[in-house]
Amino acid sequence: MTGGHAISSKKKQMSMNEEIDAPEVRLIDEDNQQLGIVKLQEALARAKEAELDLVEISPSATPPVCRIMDFGKFKYQAQKKEHDQKRKHHGVEMKQIRIKTFRIDMHDVGIKLKQAKKFLEAGHRLLFTMMFRAREHNHSDIGAELLVKEFANPLAYIAKLDSQPRKEGKKMTMSLSPLPNFKQIAAQLRKEEEKTAKLGSRQIEDDEDDIEDIEDIDDTDDSDDIDDDTGDDSEEQDEEQKAED
Repeated sequence: MTGGHAISSKKKQMSMNEEIDAPEVRLIDEDNQQLGIVKLQEALARAKEAELDLVEISPSATPPVCRIMDFGKFKYQAQKKEHDQKRKHHGVEMKQIRIKTFRIDMHDVGIKLKQAKKFLEAGHRLLFTMMFRAREHNHSDIGAELLVKEFANPLAYIAKLDSQPRKEGKKMTMSLSPLPNFKQIAAQLRKEEEKTAKLGSRQIEDDEDDIEDIEDIDDTDDSDDIDDDTGDDSEEQDEEQKAED
């Protein structure tokens, strides 16, 4: 059981044990059972008997809500949760795709779109950066239209537009982030791609079988032609032999 003192943080402040000054509290025991409103001394006695702490979890309520708990364990779990959230947040990287000019070739658009899709399926946020040079600055509207039409719209099935294209100095930026269910979407896409690949492979095999059948037919016809030619030659030889006799 921890000694009485206030537990403070940037977001909230909690009191525990003898630090609690309310005459009555709404008590929750260590098994998360609601025990109703009891005198503070009774709540402290219950916590002491269980060798746990009495923690004021909702001081603004009337009367304040207190819970009997292992404060050391509670504090450890809270810190672990905060650490996990920070680690998860840092794990989401911002990937950048650079576009040298809005005059980009459509073949290059396809390559960059494929790369963007790969990043989004991995859970990363995306920052598109388009550069402007010389007279291109007078056509920022063309650059903005290209970013939305060729990248944001085709990726709308897996990503949301965080910020519209915005030009600052020599560059224009636009950011996207994965949809909440991007993992399910990515998994479904992989299944469809695998299915399409299998169908394509099966079609190629069927085409090869058809080609083999055609070749067999051609070979058979040639053989018949050869036999027919041989027969004609034999008849001509017999006629020549009779003429000589």
